[in-house]
Order: sequence, then structure tokens, then C-alpha cells
Amino acid sequence: MNLVVLTGRYPSIDSPYSHMFVHTRSKQYIAQGHTVTALVPSEKEEQYTIDGVNVVLGPVNKLIKYLVNVDRVMIHLLLHRFTKAIDASVLYRYVLDHKLPTLFFIHGVEVQTIWNDRRDDISWLAPKSVARWLYRDCYLIKKMQRTLAEFVESDIPAKFITPSDWMLQEAINNTGVDLRQKSLVIANGIDTENFKFTERWADREKLLSIRPLNYRGKYAVDLVLETARRMPTNIQTALYGKGPDEDKIKSVISEQNLSDRLTLNSRFLQPVEIPSVHQQAGIYLGVTRMDAQGVSMCEAMSSGLPTVSFSTCAIPEFIEHNRTGLLAKPYDMDEYCSLVNELVENRELFEKIAWNAHQSMVAIDIRKTSEQELSAKLD
Repeated sequence: MNLVVLTGRYPSIDSPYSHMFVHTRSKQYIAQGHTVTALVPSEKEEQYTIDGVNVVLGPVNKLIKYLVNVDRVMIHLLLHRFTKAIDASVLYRYVLDHKLPTLFFIHGVEVQTIWNDRRDDISWLAPKSVARWLYRDCYLIKKMQRTLAEFVESDIPAKFITPSDWMLQEAINNTGVDLRQKSLVIANGIDTENFKFTERWADREKLLSIRPLNYRGKYAVDLVLETARRMPTNIQTALYGKGPDEDKIKSVISEQNLSDRLTLNSRFLQPVEIPSVHQQAGIYLGVTRMDAQGVSMCEAMSSGLPTVSFSTCAIPEFIEHNRTGLLAKPYDMDEYCSLVNELVENRELFEKIAWNAHQSMVAIDIRKTSEQELSAKLD
């Protein structure tokens, strides 16, 4: 098939992390014998090839020509904008008018309001955060609502793809558009050949978390620090990530004298590095305040790291308490830390959860999920 990916960003040599989860899918499509072209709205024009994917950046009215003779369109985080040259409306209009077979992936940011889902991101003393909130909630969501409604009401052959039932319901609740008649739930695939199971009991006193460095909000780095603070001194925590709150996090580590029990590795991890980082740890701290799945958590589970998270959002769809992981009540830190300590002390529980977690990830191996996406019936 000739596949076209419509997305707001795409990885490049200068920006390797831009929607890497989209590129991971594209590579699987190519591995299965399909051609992939990624179209990215941009005021400047540029073309390059990465891992066999032809990437084209340019104003939306110049990208339309690449939608001719397409077998299937994959939409990821293609957002409406004020600037006409990069506003997705033109591309959505073409797809709808020409009834192109489409998979419309919903990841969260395009349908969730900041006020309802990420209110901690608003700082009344930071004009940029207030402007971002107003743009998202008063403009972007309204435009996306109308676009989603058109896809539902049209006879275009299309399906909405969400990684979890929770995310599907979240999209419906936030937009008021009932997507269920045209929806499929397909998890974000995990490369279980890359994240292979290894026995980690000997390293059970080494905790790991990989999160963007946002102190509060959805990524909940504050809860990683709180966990480290409550752990016995023999238990060490490694935190990997990069983000805007790095200085604040370093300050909290210093103020709370956590440097002897927590190591901050302030850098993004290349995908090829993550398995080796897993091999240096025994337990994964799956802290979160909002996740439509928790890909980093699932990768750790595939590597055989027993994971402790919270029973919130989509997490219970990927962790069955006391079988494939441990879940605390949101955000009961007494219970959470107690569960971490239970894993450290109970080998039978540790090994049972580690193996079951790995096995559960085999079901959403990326080769299987990519095939599900490509074979999805569009009606």
C-alpha cells in the first residue's frame, strides 16, 4: 500500500524526538512492504528521507498533491493553527471531500482541555502558560470538535484509533462527539524483541523512572522524588529525562537532601539506549497523573521490571493488580511506597509479576499492533 502520514512534526537529524512514536509505526509499515510518505505542515519547504520514510515539509496547499493516489492516510496530532500556511483545515478538507481511507489516531493532546486534564500546567504568573491554555481550550478543541464531527457524520471510510478504552471515552467526554461507531482500540505497540525479559531480582533495590522533567502535572516527577524520599537509604532511584523543570527538580533534590538516594540523569534517552538502562534497575516507578497508556511503563514491563503505578486513567488496562504489576490508589503515597517495599522483600511476588508483565506485553508487540492498524476494516 501507498501510505501517507499526516502529522504536526516528524523526527529528523536535528530533532530526533519529534513524534518518534509516529516514526516507529512508519518503520514497521515499511518492514511489512509498504511505502510511507510523511507530510508535515510548515512555512518552509524541505524534503528528507529517514529510515526509508520520505518526509515532506511545506505549506498545506503544497502538500495536497501528495494525497493523490493514496491507499490509506494515517493522521497523528495534525492540529489546527492560526497561521494559514500550517493550518490543518486544508488537509482535513481534502481528505473528507475525496473520501480517502483514513486512520485517525487520537493520542490525547488534540482532544483534552488543559482546564479539565492538566490544570497544574497553568501558572497565573506566567503569561505564556495562560495563553497556551486559552489557545488550547478556546480555539484548538473547538476546531477539532468540528473536524471530528465531520469524520463521524461523513460516509468517508475511516476509523478513529485510540490506545485505550479510557482515551476513547476521554475524547468523547471532552469533545461531545460520539466516536464509538467509527472507533477501534489498538495499543501503542511495544518492540518486545528490543525489550527482552531478563531476571532482575538481584537489582531489586535499584528503582528506575523515565519521565519528561515536568515537576508536577501529568508526568508526576514530584511523586518520583517523594518515593525516593520515603525509601530506606539502601534503595537507590535513577530518574532519566529532559524538560523545562530540570532546575526546579535539582533544587528540590538539594533541599530535601535526596542526592544520596536519587540520581538525576538529565538527558533524553535514545530508543536504543533504553534496554541497557533497564538492565541497571530492578523495579520501575510508573508514576503518572494522566496516561492514555504509558509506553515507557510498558517497555519496562517487557524488559521484566516489576512496575508500581496508580489505579488511574488507562493504567488498569495495562496492569492487572497483583498479577502484572502493583497499583496504588491515586495518589496515596503511603500505599505506593508500601507496594514498592513489598516487591523488594517478596521474591515470589517479584518474579511472578516480572514474568507476567513481560508476557502481557507480547500481546501488544509492535508487529502485531501495526498489522492490526494496516488490516483495520474501514467503513
